[in-house]
This record gives sequence, C-alpha cells and structure tokens, in this order.
Amino acid sequence: MLACLSILVALGVSAQTPKVQLSGWMLLDDDGTSFKTYKAHANVTKSVSTDWIHCNKQGVVSRGPHPTAAERKELISVAHQHGGRVFAMAVNENFEPDGVEVALASPKAMKDHVAAIMKIVLEDGVDGLDLDYESLNAKDREPFSAFVQMLGTSLHAKHKKLVIAVHGKESEPGTWGGTQSQDYAAIGKAVDSIRVMTYDFHWETSEAGPIAPPDWVERVMTFAKSVVPANKLELGIPAYGYDWLGKKANGIAWDQFTPLVKTYGPAKRDASQELVLNYKGRTIYFADGAASIPKFGISKKLGLTGLAMWRLGAEDPAFWAVYDKYSK
Repeated sequence: MLACLSILVALGVSAQTPKVQLSGWMLLDDDGTSFKTYKAHANVTKSVSTDWIHCNKQGVVSRGPHPTAAERKELISVAHQHGGRVFAMAVNENFEPDGVEVALASPKAMKDHVAAIMKIVLEDGVDGLDLDYESLNAKDREPFSAFVQMLGTSLHAKHKKLVIAVHGKESEPGTWGGTQSQDYAAIGKAVDSIRVMTYDFHWETSEAGPIAPPDWVERVMTFAKSVVPANKLELGIPAYGYDWLGKKANGIAWDQFTPLVKTYGPAKRDASQELVLNYKGRTIYFADGAASIPKFGISKKLGLTGLAMWRLGAEDPAFWAVYDKYSK
C-alpha cells in the first residue's frame, strides 16, 4: 500500500482530487468471486455490466446461462440500493464477426436484431445495454455505425442507456479490423458512454510485455477525446495479468498470481508500473492496484467521465484502497 501511495504523490495526485467515477465489468459464471466483489464495492461502483445477451454465429440473439432469474433480481436490487445502474452486456460468440455481420447485412436485419435485444432489455428490467461486439472487420465500419445509431435511438425511446466497449487506437481508422470497424466519432453521437479498452497492448499471443503502458493509454484517450466529448469517455483499466510462455499466455487473477510470487518472487515493478515475475522460463505481467494509479491521473488530466475496470473479482484488493484514497 505504501508503494501505491508513493506513486500517487509522485504523480501529484492529492487526497483532495475530485472523485473519478468507476464502472465495472463482472462475470457470473465463475466461483462467485466476481459477484461477491461487486456487492462489497457497489457503493463506489456507479454501474456494473455482465455477460447477459449472446449473438451466435447465425446472428441470433438469446440470453446466456447467466444471470439466472435469481441472480438478475439480486444484482439489480444491490445496484439500485446503492444508486448504481445495471447494464446487460451483449457479446458476439467467441468475439468472431460472423453473427454480427449477419445482423448488419441489411436495414431489416439490423431492425430485427435491435428488436431482439430490446425485448430482453425491457423484459429483464435492466438500466441499459453494454454493447461489446468485438473484432469485426474493416468493411463493417459504416453498417456498424448505423446499427449503433438505431440501437441507441430504440433504447433512448424507452429511457434506457447505451454504453459501448471499443478497441483502443491512436488515430482513425486504426491498424486492424477491430479498430477499423469502429468509427469513434459516429459511435460517440449515438451512445451515452464509450468504454475504451485501453489494455492488451501485449496480448495472449504476443511476446510478454506490459498490458496497459500509461504512455500508450494516454495517446489512445487523447485521440478519443479529440473526436468524442470527454464526458462520454471512460478509460478502460485492466485488473488482471498474463502468464506467458513464449508467445502464448493465459489470463491470471490476483489470487493465482500471489502464490507464484510467494514461491518464485519477489515480483519487480517495471516502467509501466505493472508487476513482473519471471519463473521457470515464464513471464507474468500483472496490472495491480499501483499500476492503476497512472490511469487515474490520465482520466483527471483529460477530464474524462471515469474509469471502467475489467474485471471485478480478478483485481488486486489494494485497488480499492487506491481508489478510495484518490476519490477523497
């Protein structure tokens, strides 16, 4: 914790800094850790999103196995008791573009897809939708923007919110299909909030390296702010690690990381402020609580609406003390 506070001081962040709003993504198909974490911190989490609506490879929308009816009732109750919102997250199967492209094939297909999503949102009583259609293709750019506009119009007509997760990029149109399919400016006009996934700078099939180096995060969010109002932008922060062997990595949570540190540590903090552990020919980078502090500074500097953390339950518990100290 002392290390976390020393970074705060170095960044010039005082305990009087105005609060940065926090959103969180969670899972309901783990061992319950994610939900327990949310319940413990719902008082400081303005909104929570969880895997809810699935788009399969045929473009058909359906509810996932979670949340169950009981989970849905409890989740909404907890959030509303603390003045928070619950967003149903819509995801494309395996983050493959096939099903989404079926939905984008024509105005009628878009309309039908929107109607199927709206039916679930309204029946389940959530506060809105978190659209997480990832890894599309460059050719999907214009139809995807039109779809988001249609979806936003439908949700807003029913007094529901639309937030969207987008890939991080430093300029338009981006360097690969996922970023090229997302027109920040067009999407920004249709949604209530854009959650920029400023993580996986190094990823599961890359060489080992920092997940969210602050210099890259700041460049991405500076670009985003140039085309989308700052009050619609949330900076995505990782609360997990990757454990690499060569160019193949597994995602790792804090409770998996700490036993390895105890056995093979200590872990060292690199220039990105992430923890690094080398052991048995493997390399772990973990974005712990202290690694999140530069992201608070970037959010404050750019005047963003807040932060969005992936994911609740995987984080270093010290994150919450850092957040509490910063918010005061």
